[in-house]
Amino acid sequence: MPGSWTYRPWARDAAIELGHLAAAQSVALACHVHPDVQVAAVSEGWRMYVTTVGEFRAIAGDIVVIPADVPHASHGGAGSIVSHLYLSSDHAAVRGISGPLCIRNSRATLPDEMLDAIGSCPRRLTRPARCAALTELVSCDDLAIRTIAARQGRSTDGFIRLFKREVGMTPAAYRLALRLAWARSRLKRGDTVADVAYAGSFSDQSHLGRLFRRAYGATPAAYRSAFAD
Repeated sequence: MPGSWTYRPWARDAAIELGHLAAAQSVALACHVHPDVQVAAVSEGWRMYVTTVGEFRAIAGDIVVIPADVPHASHGGAGSIVSHLYLSSDHAAVRGISGPLCIRNSRATLPDEMLDAIGSCPRRLTRPARCAALTELVSCDDLAIRTIAARQGRSTDGFIRLFKREVGMTPAAYRLALRLAWARSRLKRGDTVADVAYAGSFSDQSHLGRLFRRAYGATPAAYRSAFAD
């Protein structure tokens, strides 16, 4: 599909997922999260990654690293070519990186080159403790936001403002992002789109499809088929 991201397992290491975009038009992704570390390399054009700690505009030759569970959105210029790696936080190349960062002029485009480039970068950034505490409150508890806010001694509106300032999205949006990340993991394992939509409490397959494409740039069916045996 024109303007879509494509995903597949890396032939060298199936535990690492590859993403690729080569589109004539600009493609934006809504704010979302990943359970894995995302490594992005721009080989042509540019792409902007927006996080709570800053905006990272990567041009050809640059790499952006976004740790697991860090909310981010992205957009780029027409004609840009971008490659992504998704790997576990325990992988040696990214272990110890806990905040988003940008590596300039790496010129890495292939997976091996990307891993080598980030393997030597300094581990000096940390995710703010308050941000981590807030996301844990919302992700580990199914209580209504107003109840969580009250337990923290805050009004509902005050808690929502604090959460958005620290995390970059509202508590409701963050919970939706977690549901989409869960849906992505289930599709990767081979669950049907219908089953994922039902189990994830999406209203129907179309609802899941719209939200999934906004966040990841591909349809649930296309993503699932890329990992089919």
